[in-house]
Amino acid sequence: MATIKYELSKKKRGETSEVKIRFSYKRGCVYRLHTGIYVPFVSWNKERGQLIIPRMRTKERVSLSLLQSNLDELRNYLSTACIDVKGTEDGEYWQNAVNVFLNGGTVEEEHPFENETVQDAFDIFIDTRATKKERIKQMRVVQRIVLRYTLYIKKDLKLSDWDEKHLCALEKFLKNEHTFFDENGVCLKKWKYLYNAVPEARQPKVRGGNAIYSIMKRLRTFFNWCVATGRITVSPFQKHLLKECTYGTPFYLTLNEMDALYEYDFSSRPALAVQRDVFILQSNLGMRIGDFYSLTTANVINDAIEYIPSKTLNESGKVARIPLTSKAKEIIMRYHKEGQLSLVPLISEQQYNKKIKEMLRMAGIDRVVTILNPTTRIEEQHPIWEVASSHMARRNFIGNLYAIVKDPDLISSMTGHVEGSKAFARYRAIDDSIKKNALAAFEGKVLGEK
Repeated sequence: MATIKYELSKKKRGETSEVKIRFSYKRGCVYRLHTGIYVPFVSWNKERGQLIIPRMRTKERVSLSLLQSNLDELRNYLSTACIDVKGTEDGEYWQNAVNVFLNGGTVEEEHPFENETVQDAFDIFIDTRATKKERIKQMRVVQRIVLRYTLYIKKDLKLSDWDEKHLCALEKFLKNEHTFFDENGVCLKKWKYLYNAVPEARQPKVRGGNAIYSIMKRLRTFFNWCVATGRITVSPFQKHLLKECTYGTPFYLTLNEMDALYEYDFSSRPALAVQRDVFILQSNLGMRIGDFYSLTTANVINDAIEYIPSKTLNESGKVARIPLTSKAKEIIMRYHKEGQLSLVPLISEQQYNKKIKEMLRMAGIDRVVTILNPTTRIEEQHPIWEVASSHMARRNFIGNLYAIVKDPDLISSMTGHVEGSKAFARYRAIDDSIKKNALAAFEGKVLGEK
């Protein structure tokens, strides 16, 4: 069995030291391997060989958690790699294994990333850190945006060239990119070279604050990885604060509306009836679309769905378990076929969103809701079918469940939110029934005092 112990080397950069590995996979063979990962030595627990992570949710906690996550993944990788070895491997073999895992290839001691471009680093990051199809797709979008930006400013930026000035310029580029096309969606001649060099499947649309925040947040994850793997010493985001997303009051289908949708006769549109069942199943599980689309029959364990949410995979890795309702069981059994992996018939996410709008409109579910336009930041009123999407299924689950149990921790154990997550709050509205119950209790207390 392999023995893997982390320790700090005497090699320092400012207030950080490189983490080295004391590694042994058979008796009498002990190797000391370089990781190229630098960590703050004041945050290192020498006895445990790991970082001390503060409990408060601060930038320091996020940064240290990412570094520790890299070290944990490397430990697991080396432990697994020892299973199939022949016993003739030497220190050079294991050093190269570490380099390949962290950096995508063999590296030199002093300047391992001197000739590496931003795009090369992005490729390695996506290949080694993105494990889900949806995550890979998201990071590829960011990679293409970064490449178009560098072409736009006509500069071949190195990783170390990125600073707060370029982050601000990139945000401005994201706000204005839709203006590179005319009203008919045709790229203006002036900017054709950008999209000839870096094609995009869909024309860039007007981006609101939330969309820009999501792109920049993913870019920040990439630069944090660059710091953790020794490509750069400081992230350009260290001095660049991102504006948090703003959300309107969450809207979702009531239990009665979901029942009406499930019972509606779609016999004239059998394909729509199938996607209706898919939507109802997702609403009974409350899963993010990427995780929901990844489900297989293997995730059904003892009348429940068990999975590790992709969004918190590297942060907590906790298993979310959702007991199946009778309706969920009914839908799964309806589409069960021997040897079939997926639980239900799936179509592209884009088509799925279109079908959701269509099924709600046909079923007459047209309650008017007030939304905050993410682009204009102005409130608008729409029939609920007009603004429905696959993500509303997650809100259907959380909002209706919260109205019944009002226990965020209980619901979070099924939805995959981390404990104390700020994101959880935006999925649940304080609906009128909760307000009326609170006022009734208040009124009774006041009357009792009289």
